[in-house]
Amino acid sequence: MTNQIVRWASLGLLLAGCAGAPVPARKMAAAQAAIRASEEAGAQAQPQARLQIRIAEEELRSARVLIRRGDNERAEHLLAKAEVDAELARSIARQDQAHAEAQRAQNLLRGIRGGR
Repeated sequence: MTNQIVRWASLGLLLAGCAGAPVPARKMAAAQAAIRASEEAGAQAQPQARLQIRIAEEELRSARVLIRRGDNERAEHLLAKAEVDAELARSIARQDQAHAEAQRAQNLLRGIRGGR
């Protein structure tokens, strides 16, 4: 009888441990996609954006460690932060590119006006 109680209690503990937050696979994919998108947007060429990518990559690595340890809830929050940081890197890169394009257009306009 005591062995049965111990078995049922052990099974209960095992199931309770498995009932935690699920592995945040979608958040992981979203964070990875955001990092790739920021790199494709040229974020590596801009120092501030490059820093944000590094931060996002470190958060992604830390989230993987948390998942291996079974701390999926904290991993999910960290993956959300990684996604936001990667999106920030992408926005910085786009802003930098837009500024450079505007500068080229102004220089072209000055050249046209100066050629009169």
